[in-house]
Amino acid sequence: MTLGIALFAKEDTIILISDKRVTEGSYAMSAHGDMVQKIHKVSNKCGLTIAGDAGAATAIIEIFLKELELEIKRKNTKILPVTEVAEIFRRVAVEYYTKWYKDMSMQEWVSNVKNDVIPFFRVLMAGFDNDEKGKPSDRKIVEMSSLRRFSPIICTVNFSTIGITTIAQYLLYRFYKEEEENVVAGLGAFCITETNSQDDGVGDEFHIASFSKKHSFKFYTDDEVNKIKNRCFELKTELQTSLYTTPKVKEEK
Repeated sequence: MTLGIALFAKEDTIILISDKRVTEGSYAMSAHGDMVQKIHKVSNKCGLTIAGDAGAATAIIEIFLKELELEIKRKNTKILPVTEVAEIFRRVAVEYYTKWYKDMSMQEWVSNVKNDVIPFFRVLMAGFDNDEKGKPSDRKIVEMSSLRRFSPIICTVNFSTIGITTIAQYLLYRFYKEEEENVVAGLGAFCITETNSQDDGVGDEFHIASFSKKHSFKFYTDDEVNKIKNRCFELKTELQTSLYTTPKVKEEK
């Protein structure tokens, strides 16, 4: 599995974070193979992260990006709203799953995914819808799953997770606030490292990307990621110190 997270930060910023571990079913293939690209740039104002069968997901993403480029040319625009982009992804995914695995009823589809007859994967896509002038407006996180035939589901809070999510969900619901980008990215990374400490299906290596209304999609550099890793270690040390250090009792005079 994996852990992928999408979060909102101040100044209309969107952050995507994911671990990089290769897994086979629920088993980690190698702690030394944490090199899988699970965050994908869709446009300067949109990105996605995946969990599940990375091979099937990557094949669909490659076709989807080509179709998206054609749609942008057809409409003579630079950027499509994220809800429209998600619908294009759904259409491509359903079309090619049907081509590869035959047409089937919804009941057959769900049964085949649950029984590993056809691949299971999930997508978190994040980006902006456009205003009447075609400028980025509202931020949205859209979740799609092969189990639900890739029907787009709009997230109703300012973060969402896919993969092995229990620890991350607790930490985010407990501590998340829409703060500065470095603070929110640090919390997302802490979710990755803490999940890794309890489940080797999630790697301790991760990558981060962000974008906003003002700034285009970019991946964090290795130095930026390492600074966040160090902060995660400091947070864990501070927490352990506060929990296990006996407070000194002042002597009565």
